[in-house]
Amino acid sequence: MVGKTRYIKLFSHNDLDGFGAPALFEAVNNELFKGVVFDLTTCSAGRLDARLASFFRQPDISRFSDIFIMDMTPDSDYSFQQLEQHFANHWLIFDHHESEADLRSKYANNCISPTNPEINPSATSLVWDWLKKNKNFTRLEASKVEELSLLVELIRAYDTWDWQNDEQMAPEIKEAADNLNQLFWFYPLSKTQEFIKDVFNTGWQNYRQANALLIDTLNARRTSYIKKHLKSVTTFEQDGHSFGVVYASDYKSEIAHELLLEFEVDAALVIDDRSVSLRSNGKLDVAKFAEDYFRGGGHEDSAGGSLDLNPVLEAEKLVIDSIKQQKQVNEQMATEQEEKDSLANQLDPETAAKLAALFGNQAG
Repeated sequence: MVGKTRYIKLFSHNDLDGFGAPALFEAVNNELFKGVVFDLTTCSAGRLDARLASFFRQPDISRFSDIFIMDMTPDSDYSFQQLEQHFANHWLIFDHHESEADLRSKYANNCISPTNPEINPSATSLVWDWLKKNKNFTRLEASKVEELSLLVELIRAYDTWDWQNDEQMAPEIKEAADNLNQLFWFYPLSKTQEFIKDVFNTGWQNYRQANALLIDTLNARRTSYIKKHLKSVTTFEQDGHSFGVVYASDYKSEIAHELLLEFEVDAALVIDDRSVSLRSNGKLDVAKFAEDYFRGGGHEDSAGGSLDLNPVLEAEKLVIDSIKQQKQVNEQMATEQEEKDSLANQLDPETAAKLAALFGNQAG
């Protein structure tokens, strides 16, 4: 008799860690979750509660037996109440951001903690820790476990920024973590899930070898991009802390890291047309800062939030205002010139000649 298909709903963030976590479920589906179909919804920071509210209103919600949330935590108690109402104890959260730690502590039984508290976790590593406790984990071939473990570590290393901060980490792991993240952001969001799936199916070493030229090209492009954007950094002081601000749509983490080093500020704010990415040197809790000023959160030294204005649109408005002001100046100058020309035309030729000779002599 064929078993009934079981559906599990997944919600996750739309960065590398956010896609890596659900990719693990797909990678071990045949061995650990036979007959399960995973349905993934990704969303940006601050949008989880809205997505959950929409999901809870769906008429077919009962077809899902479980719901797993990765790399994000609901911001409201109401969302947690809805999770309990619709899924009782069949919901889990795999998140590691300190800004929501207190909220997760209220529902500790449903929030996965790292196996080794000495290692900075990511959502992907939390999922991996949980999967390794599954009774069917031994069904995975040793080679597959090794490949998946490497990908988990690369994603964890980059997401926690250990690839830059952990002096004990092997250089080849740091380089691989950086290269994987480079590839992730190269592809458009519509192709991201397909890219992650390919990497997990192929294994990092084989994928890296097949895409060596692309990775080298992206590295060169990044170097040029960062150097160019660091020329337009603006710094300011507030509440005893120094900040550096720069607009950039790509390589935000890398630009923030270099900004902190080059300008020796306490925090770096990298903005685009809708969000802000924050990094600190340890002197400022940017998770708290992001929560206070940008409706965001994250870690003490790495956080993000949303902007109330669009810097691009504001800059465009300034350009338009400048054009209009210049038009008024041009019209005023044209009017003054016309008045001068009109006065000259009113003079008889003899007087005009004398005036011209007079001013000509003065000019000489």
